[in-house]
Amino acid sequence: MKHASEPRHRVKRRPAKNERKPQRKPRAKAATPAQAGRDGDPLADARIGPLLARYCRLARVKRAAPAADLHELSLPPSERRFFRDRLTLRVAFSLAALERDPEAEIAVLGSPFLSQLLDAIRARATRLSLGLIASKTPPASPRAKVELSVPVRDGKALPGKARSAVHPVGQLAARVVLRAGGAVEEAVVESDVYDLSAGAPVARDVADLFHDLEAGQVEPADASLVAKTTAVKPRDPEDLLRLLVGNLREKSAERVEARRAVAEQQLALELARLDRYFAPILADQSDEAGTAAVTALAERRRTEEVRRNQVRALVHPLQLVEATVLIQRAEWQLEGAGGHRATFSAQRSASGAGDWIFACPQCGRPPATLVVCRHDHCACESCSHRCSVCAQDFCAEHGIAQCRVDGEPACAEHVHACPSCRLDYCTAHEGVCTEGGGGGGGGHKVCSSCLAPCGSCGRVVCNKHAEQSSADAPKGSRRLCATCLRHCEGGSNEPVGLDEVTQCSSCGKSVCTSHQAVCVVDGQVHCSHHLRRTDQSRRLVCEQHRGACTHEPEAIFASDEVEACASCGQPVCAGHSAQCVRDGFRHCVTHLEPLLDENGSYACEAHRKQCHVDGQAFTLTGVSNCPVCGKDACAQHWAACTYCGRYVCTADLGKVESARQARRCATCAQLAAAGGPPDAVVSAALAAAGGGPKSSRAWRIARDRSHAVVELDLGLSRKTVVAVRHEGLVPDSVVKHSLLGSKRRGGTAPGHD
Repeated sequence: MKHASEPRHRVKRRPAKNERKPQRKPRAKAATPAQAGRDGDPLADARIGPLLARYCRLARVKRAAPAADLHELSLPPSERRFFRDRLTLRVAFSLAALERDPEAEIAVLGSPFLSQLLDAIRARATRLSLGLIASKTPPASPRAKVELSVPVRDGKALPGKARSAVHPVGQLAARVVLRAGGAVEEAVVESDVYDLSAGAPVARDVADLFHDLEAGQVEPADASLVAKTTAVKPRDPEDLLRLLVGNLREKSAERVEARRAVAEQQLALELARLDRYFAPILADQSDEAGTAAVTALAERRRTEEVRRNQVRALVHPLQLVEATVLIQRAEWQLEGAGGHRATFSAQRSASGAGDWIFACPQCGRPPATLVVCRHDHCACESCSHRCSVCAQDFCAEHGIAQCRVDGEPACAEHVHACPSCRLDYCTAHEGVCTEGGGGGGGGHKVCSSCLAPCGSCGRVVCNKHAEQSSADAPKGSRRLCATCLRHCEGGSNEPVGLDEVTQCSSCGKSVCTSHQAVCVVDGQVHCSHHLRRTDQSRRLVCEQHRGACTHEPEAIFASDEVEACASCGQPVCAGHSAQCVRDGFRHCVTHLEPLLDENGSYACEAHRKQCHVDGQAFTLTGVSNCPVCGKDACAQHWAACTYCGRYVCTADLGKVESARQARRCATCAQLAAAGGPPDAVVSAALAAAGGGPKSSRAWRIARDRSHAVVELDLGLSRKTVVAVRHEGLVPDSVVKHSLLGSKRRGGTAPGHD
């Protein structure tokens, strides 16, 4: 946004040399677009026409008017970029003109042409100088002394002198945009004619002369007429802009109130619609959590609608039209308490016909009482205050209206900015925080509202260096200084006091008494980062006392819940290990088997044997070696060989090809004639047969793992089968076979020896 003091093009009318030009008789002119709008077209705005005319004068745009409500513009190259690079442009100021020339651009509020015109004005034509306003009456002779009719608080005004002076006057045109909800209203507003040095509206006669000069009804006066008259400088651009924009806001107040009334009606309708929408949703909620969530959503939507329907007024300054005028100016020297001095001035028409215009130098309003600032400034009672510390008056620029603590005013000398709350306060309500001081001395100054003692150590600290613990803390909600502040690692990092915590045995961090937890192994306090619950027993253990099972590596166990396997040495949990029924040591499931002859009790590899027939585990005495294959077999898988009489495992029994040899062991099935059996075997066999050697006897013999089986043919279908151990001479079993049957001697079952 450009300020009024940033001109791009300045146009001044040059008077003739050496003499004043006579006043011209006003010429009869055709109806302007503003007049056309006032005559009956509701869309036309009376301010758009003069705004366009001033732009054409400043930017050197040629303008022709075939009709009062239809203008044609010839744009120079420098201005075409604002109007879509067109050479010429026809502008209609009424619907009738637009009907006559459909190619024309309509000049109404909100139209594309008006937006283009405003952009061009803000870039190229922000300031227009009209020159010196010619007075219709000759200037009056100033009086020597003038009395000030406005009282001075705690002071006096010395007699003032009146003199003639040249003052700058001007009027600001601005674009005002009102937004509320989905509605946008736009208007071009002009301020009152202001004295740009005094900051107050000018008298009615001066304002009329200004408007006549702006409309071209009169010519500017010769500047040489006031060459020897003192010219008063205008105020700073920021100060002028503040005053003129404030006047524009006052003139737009009625339009803002009307828009606010419409926005409030729309807001009431929208809020009622939201209530109807959320009412059945709330009724369907069955728990408090759902009701709270829907209620929060409804409140958020209501807040959004209230914010959206608030009326926001945006003022965009466009153009400052200024001139100079010869007026009478009176100045008074004001003396206040403490010897402070200030200057106050008033103005009136150069003819002296009107009253003096008194305006506050700060706000531009008529003052009821004048006040002398301690910094030698003048202000009205509304723009000044009395310091609550030193009891001296000061204007708004040299202090604060309200102390942050007691709300009383304070001058700039007794105002400090609190580093804690960043608000201004007076020195009467200043304190010292014991934390955060520089230079090694400790302490810094803050307002008294930000100071309070620490709930733990009692030191006075400010809000910036203190923190409030929650009501869930062990000792409740307290104010804590930085020295006493700790953050509990056992909960959600909430603030607690130094006297409410214990250090973690793993990392040394603080854990409050409300969130303390101990390791079940060592009994020490640990923070939440170093404690985990075991997966099965759900006990808390620290990192140092956690264990892992080899057969379930992802699971967490306490160190006392795992034990090394006595067979392989790997750590195992109770679910993957058991005690051996013989040695009493714990072994993992890999090295244990349930014993069939001990009701499912477990035994390790060293204290069990397996039946090779079905693979079941037994105690060391629960199996015996098969005499045929030499493998272990349980009692359930032993059977007697019908030919040799020995008990063998069922796996070596019946492995024959014919039914005649059924129920014979594998050794008896392999009997074959032998030429010369060992003498020891022959002697044992003959002894078992009960007779001496006979040359006619036929021998058959077979050997297996533990025995030599000898078959003696005795004739008459009699046969004797003798089983003799390899290392012994006494037969284990003797079976005599005849036509009358078989008779067995010896050969007990395993486990019945």
